[in-house]
Amino acid sequence: MRLIDVMCRSLLATVFVVAALSKIAGRPAWLGFVQSLRELNQVPDAAVRPAAITTVTTEALVVVLLLVPSPTAGMVGSAIAAGLLAAFVVVIGLAIARGNRTPCRCFGTSNVPLGWPHVVRNLVLIGVAGLGLLSASAAGTTPAATVLLAGAGGLVAGILITAAEDIVALVRPAGPPRPTSVSRRASR
Repeated sequence: MRLIDVMCRSLLATVFVVAALSKIAGRPAWLGFVQSLRELNQVPDAAVRPAAITTVTTEALVVVLLLVPSPTAGMVGSAIAAGLLAAFVVVIGLAIARGNRTPCRCFGTSNVPLGWPHVVRNLVLIGVAGLGLLSASAAGTTPAATVLLAGAGGLVAGILITAAEDIVALVRPAGPPRPTSVSRRASR
């Protein structure tokens, strides 16, 4: 269970550090995130900035708690991560239900409108947080090399999750398929 704990912590910490840093990477990034919250129409205008600050602060808190090598910190970090992700699921679900397709600013700038893949991603991450919560209290000794390998696996998985939209955009056709020319042999 110790390896599962390390992998879950590493994966979630990676996702949340990328999420937090991408929102505060500069004034344009911050203003874009705040504007995306405004466009979601989920909170009153007066609460948009406090909601943005709370989101980024909570994401950073999750990272810190998950990196503290304590079972209690791991459990609290995983629980807060699950709660924040559940809030994201609700907000995204409501936006989709209302036909609001504001681009996701989960990991910085994006042109990808909110959709069910965002909900599914967050539900999977809630599962990871739940697994991390259950495995955080695991006792025992594990060789350092094995722990490092589990941490690296979580890191790679976290990077892939945060880059998923970009990866999909690379392999998705740019537009409608071009008509293929008929070869001479086929036309005879």
